[in-house]
Amino acid sequence: MAAGFRSAALWVFAGNGRARRFYEAAGWRPDGEAVHEETGGVLVEELRYRRDLLE
Repeated sequence: MAAGFRSAALWVFAGNGRARRFYEAAGWRPDGEAVHEETGGVLVEELRYRRDLLE
């Protein structure tokens, strides 16, 4: 267990296919959580990815 943590989470832009493929190849998986935020007048969607650290 890494420093006592069982899992880790990160956020990635839904439209960033390259980053999503990178994280998925490294064992990260989307957990179904998403947020929509407006930044610079543009609405963006971010997806939360999780990975078990006990592997």
